Parts: sequence; C-alpha cells; structure tokens
Amino acid sequence: MRRARGNKQSPSTVDPMSKKSKPDPQSVEPLHIAPESASAPAAPTSSKINKSEEIRLEARRILDAGGSPRPKDIIESLGRRGIEVVSPQVSQILGALGVERRPRKKKRETSPPPKPARASTTTTGDSFTLHDLIAAKKFVEMIGSPKRALSLLDALDKIS
Repeated sequence: MRRARGNKQSPSTVDPMSKKSKPDPQSVEPLHIAPESASAPAAPTSSKINKSEEIRLEARRILDAGGSPRPKDIIESLGRRGIEVVSPQVSQILGALGVERRPRKKKRETSPPPKPARASTTTTGDSFTLHDLIAAKKFVEMIGSPKRALSLLDALDKIS
C-alpha cells in the first residue's frame, strides 16, 4: 500500500530540534543593538556608485575625445575619483560597448640563433674540433711519442 504524500510524519521520525530544551531566560545576556542614529549614516541608495555606469561614462568620454579607451587608463581615471575597479571588469564592459581590443604587439624579429659549429677537417688558429684531436691522438700513437710527432710536423712545416 502506498501512503499519500502529505505533511504527516510517522511516529518513528522525530524532529531532533523539538527535543532540545530552551535556554533559561535569566542566563542569557540580552543583545545590545545600537540604534541607527548612533551608527554611521548610511548613504542613500540613490547616491550609490554604479561602477559599471562609471566605466561606461569614462569610456564614452575617452571615445568622444578621439582616444581609444584602455582598461589601464579607465582604472587610473576612476581611481583618482575614489572608485576602485579591476581590469577584467573594465575589459568586459568595454567589450559590451563594442570597443575592439588592441592587437598584441608583435615580437621583434631577431636574427636566427647561430648554428652549432660543424666539425671540419681544416682548422684555423688554436681551435681544434673533437675530430681533430682524435686524429692527432691516432697519429701520435702511430709515430710512437708526442715529441717525435712534433719533430715530424716541424720537418713537414719546413718542407711545405
């Protein structure tokens, strides 16, 4: 059998809040609420600052002057008047106004990075490649000693 929906609770379900005892009124301290006249006067709702509208007004002012409204400029201008706004908020409102975003600056073209030095068979000056050193080592091993290899190279230098 199905029970009909309703506000009736079965006797097995008990509201846990209903079992709690209420505090003794003498042990509870009364709340002290300051009257409205003692607190700082609340600003009337009509003079509340609408940040979105201020952003729109500032953007229109810049557009009318022939400029291009940028979030940085609008944030500075409103900040001087005591209105704090953030860049994403300004960007979103400028987009809704139809102000196009400025394209990103292109990176400067730099010369291509230098290519790694190729191992060459000829060397100039005192620079040697790994290939040159390996060949020299084999030459010295073939001749027998570094001193003898130097003397052979000096003799070759005199001939040529």
